[in-house]
Amino acid sequence: MAKLSRDDWHFILRRLHSLTGIIPIGGFLLFHFFENASARHGAAAFDQTVTKIAEMPYLFALEIGVLGLPILFHAIYGLFITSSSRPNVGGYGYARNWAYFFQRLTGLIAFAYIFFHVATTRIYALMYKGTPITFADMHSMLSQPWIFAFYIVGILAVTYHFSNGLWSFSITWGLVRSHIGQQRLAALTIVIFLLLSIVGVDIVSAFMWDQGLLARLGSSLRGV
Repeated sequence: MAKLSRDDWHFILRRLHSLTGIIPIGGFLLFHFFENASARHGAAAFDQTVTKIAEMPYLFALEIGVLGLPILFHAIYGLFITSSSRPNVGGYGYARNWAYFFQRLTGLIAFAYIFFHVATTRIYALMYKGTPITFADMHSMLSQPWIFAFYIVGILAVTYHFSNGLWSFSITWGLVRSHIGQQRLAALTIVIFLLLSIVGVDIVSAFMWDQGLLARLGSSLRGV
């Protein structure tokens, strides 16, 4: 059996990096939004959702094996790509060059945000609190303006990184090859980014305002 060259390993790792960004990380992002959307229905609903998840069998093993290790690999190899690559204007054109730049930038922000989020919720609950995180805990933390702002920036970074990553994943794995198809996919990923960003910001705002920002806006519009 021929020994794999450095380029072969880079080819394999690059594709594993692309794959883990969608499965399982992207899938978990969507699930995480779905479960945390219970905050829009108040403290009791959110606390009940968190308690049910905490009672899942083999939860810790799933968190480490299915989420923790893939996220760690994706982050470390992403940092390697960021440090060794440069935007390619000639290869991707002006718009894609900017998309590449923001993909690298949001990757760095997302890494910092995820580390902070996990440390102040899951790790804090396991090592210090002894019970699952509650709606009141989130409200107290997000009441600090800098943390609330950091959450908003972090969510925008994560949703962009995932959405634009769908484009990169489709190109890397040869799912979309034509120029027109790539343009249409780029437009679709922008729509996905906007929708996920709205949902994410709305969920975070639900810890601060009853039912979230969208509900408040809807009430204001109905009152006009």
